Amino acid sequence: MRRIEMEKAKEILRLSLEMGLSQREVASGTGCSLGMVNAVLTRVKEAGVADPLSLETKELGSVIYPPRKQGKKAEPEFSRIDREIKKKGVTLFLLWEEYKLSHPDGWMYSQFCTKYREYRKKNSVYMRKSYKAGERMQVDWAGVTMKYQEGGSEKTAYIFVAVLPASSYLYAQPFADMKMASWIEGHVKAFEFFGGVPRLLVPDNTKTAVAKASRFEAELNKTYKEMAGYYGAAVVPTRPYSATDKAPAETAVQIVERRIIAKLRHSRFLCIEDLSEAVRKEVEAINSQPLQKLEGSRLSVFLETERNELMKLPSSRYEYAQFKQAKAGFDYHVALDKAHYYSVPYQFAGKEVHIRSTLRTVEVFYESERIACHVRNTDPRKRYVTDPAHMPENHRAVVDWSPGRFLSWAQKTGEHTRKYITWLLERKDHPEQAYRTCAGILRIGSTLTPRQMEEACRTALAHNIYSYAYFTELLKTQKQQEPIIHSNLRGKDYYKGDTHV
Repeated sequence: MRRIEMEKAKEILRLSLEMGLSQREVASGTGCSLGMVNAVLTRVKEAGVADPLSLETKELGSVIYPPRKQGKKAEPEFSRIDREIKKKGVTLFLLWEEYKLSHPDGWMYSQFCTKYREYRKKNSVYMRKSYKAGERMQVDWAGVTMKYQEGGSEKTAYIFVAVLPASSYLYAQPFADMKMASWIEGHVKAFEFFGGVPRLLVPDNTKTAVAKASRFEAELNKTYKEMAGYYGAAVVPTRPYSATDKAPAETAVQIVERRIIAKLRHSRFLCIEDLSEAVRKEVEAINSQPLQKLEGSRLSVFLETERNELMKLPSSRYEYAQFKQAKAGFDYHVALDKAHYYSVPYQFAGKEVHIRSTLRTVEVFYESERIACHVRNTDPRKRYVTDPAHMPENHRAVVDWSPGRFLSWAQKTGEHTRKYITWLLERKDHPEQAYRTCAGILRIGSTLTPRQMEEACRTALAHNIYSYAYFTELLKTQKQQEPIIHSNLRGKDYYKGDTHV
């Protein structure tokens, strides 16, 4: 019944019990409804109070509105709920509905949510932010390093750390450096350790992950982006200077620093493999240790909630690749490094291209289309790798350049110059491979006297000097050795007797 003021309730009792008025007359006299008058009189009668008019206001209120008798409601199993909500597609409302099916007299949804928030606050070992199982992996380098021996000297090891925040399952691996190759290998080994791939990778703004940091749209490192795409994952860097964006990774790093690096600080490792094995054992111990405030361990939570939610690993490992922008020369070759050149179709001579290189292959792309692919050359004596299909008819990449034209230019300087240029052209599998070197040397010759150029070419031919760099060094040496001749120099005769005035 709707609540009524106790003063009106007393008036109802007075008119009815003392004055003997009917309920309709009492309702008319008090301004209350007939139903309200009947309810007040009924509850007083049911309470068995002999003299209700003698009761105090509070006592009368407890008679008319007795406190409800509430049975003890079934408490939700929040430890199970906390694990279930991490699964993809599972919501708190769905879990409440399942709870109400088992306990129809249980808590309503708002009370259910309040109690769950209180539970999570008490068990803050799990992050305040809720993460879906298999959704993301957060990565970072530990701030503390380790030491190991190699070749009789002490080396520094850097610890790569990865964590699945939904289960707090972590992975750690030492590396000799923090370069791109180690960064990529750390991710690959973490995927294999977890037995699957999360959908998102969350690094900070380290250079190995982000080429250009931005709060809204970061530019990813090309190798890192390609690796993530190979495994079907996406990279979502944290905002600059926002460590809270990957709080679980920060916590995982602290655990690794305090419970692995600090623990092993007095141990001596004879190689990085020994260090890796020791770190692996400590990681397994941490993952298997019971949690302080929750049931189970990191390993058991991972097996229950995350293992089956991760994407499957591809059939083969990602092969580390490096990217480089280059310009194809007039000899339709691109330089991978200072020692090796690879051909592209001659139509792309002078074009800006991108080179993707692995330990086994070299690929060249023009406007995202692959135009050349070669087996990577590791022979330092074979500087040029040329696909005959890339060459035009009669080996003419550009009409203005040909062996005959180089020899014609060389002949104008002298016989030694012609012999040297001939030797450079003949020592290559294809004359075009020597165009770059010949052009550079003849360009230097235009700044020298014919005598100087002839002497340099004679010496270069005698010492088998076949590179532009060595030729320029030879010229520097010759210039230092040449005597200085000038009309104002006195000479040796100047100091004989009194010949000078």
